[in-house]
Amino acid sequence: MNSSDTILSSDRLALFGYGIFETLLITEAGPLFADLHWQRMNHGAQILGLKPPNKQEWLRKIQEFLDLNHAETHPYALRITLSGGNPKENQPSLLLFHKRFIPYTIVQHCQGIQLHLLSRPRNEQSLICSIKSTNYLENILAKEEANHYGCEEGVWLNTQGYMVEGTMSNLFFVKEKSLFTPSLSSGCLPGTRRQVILQLAHTQKIPTYEGLYTLNDLLSSEEIFMTNSLMGIMPVRKIDDISFPVSPSGSQDSVMRCLELEYNHFIISENTMF
Repeated sequence: MNSSDTILSSDRLALFGYGIFETLLITEAGPLFADLHWQRMNHGAQILGLKPPNKQEWLRKIQEFLDLNHAETHPYALRITLSGGNPKENQPSLLLFHKRFIPYTIVQHCQGIQLHLLSRPRNEQSLICSIKSTNYLENILAKEEANHYGCEEGVWLNTQGYMVEGTMSNLFFVKEKSLFTPSLSSGCLPGTRRQVILQLAHTQKIPTYEGLYTLNDLLSSEEIFMTNSLMGIMPVRKIDDISFPVSPSGSQDSVMRCLELEYNHFIISENTMF
């Protein structure tokens, strides 16, 4: 397993988008939830027949990259890609590292973002739904559709008409102090922050449900938020022309804001453990 900045033109990543990736949040204390990201990459690699580094090697390669690429400001995003290689030409898979800025703002976290209900469904039967695939064109086109309508993110229904996820994020909503999120059977990606939020909700004794939910379930909710590794917990203020309340940060009456507070505390403890 080699690390590289470039790939050969015959690598299946270049030819077919055959590979998987993870995007880690890098803080001054180091990468967040690196073990969860490794677990998901390892799972995806097994499905695609690739050989990823073991966990210790994964952590070592991340730290080597961080040591060689000091950032002036934190936090920032680090994308780690495992290429498909090319077995027919004895080309092994490569690890590719790329850092970039975080696109989300403090204003968005305070006021919320706007979602667009996407025009085409997500195929919940597709194998790609369950892995963080580099075959990302469907997500990019969906995100561009949302942007065209002046929204920061899109939200998918699946072919059965149930809620799934955002183009780059998982979906949560709150009703009567209970937390709801589409189950993995809906076709949503098993997000690292989705897993963390579910664990925190359980710890805080917030009633939590994973299931198949309709658009009406979502539109009748009291709070909506999205999650991914870079946005953390992001409130939603509108779905197209329908507005939703966004409680101020620190509000004790908001399930979302209480989870946000616990999540921020958890991040601090995670940093101390790396």
